[in-house]
Amino acid sequence: MPIPYRILQISIYGSLFAFIGCEPDIETVPLPTKICVQVKHHTWNIPDAKVYIKYNSDTFPGYDKGPAFFDAVFVVGKDAKGCLEPIPVGRHWLVARGYDSLYTPHNVFGSLRVDISLDKKPKVDTILYVSE
Repeated sequence: MPIPYRILQISIYGSLFAFIGCEPDIETVPLPTKICVQVKHHTWNIPDAKVYIKYNSDTFPGYDKGPAFFDAVFVVGKDAKGCLEPIPVGRHWLVARGYDSLYTPHNVFGSLRVDISLDKKPKVDTILYVSE
């Protein structure tokens, strides 16, 4: 005896919803990776500088790119220090933009390439120098 179309339709949709609704529990393990910088111009701290990060790039991104080009950003504090974690494993570029009232021109820029790896260098703590 053939199965009526309406019952077959409900049975297929019911199975589809049951399949979609049952997702396996996926455990995520946070990466123990971190980048910390202190932004300096000559010997002076540059507070409130923005540090942009371009993940997994071998090429210097330049200073002309807007914030949307970068993958992450953080602002250093009044002590010119700041951190971001977790960071994906790979080669990344940091680009800092800040303001130095003691020198002209006041806008200062700097960059630094960093490599993050779980076994050799999961954390980077360094000075990021900026210039006119």
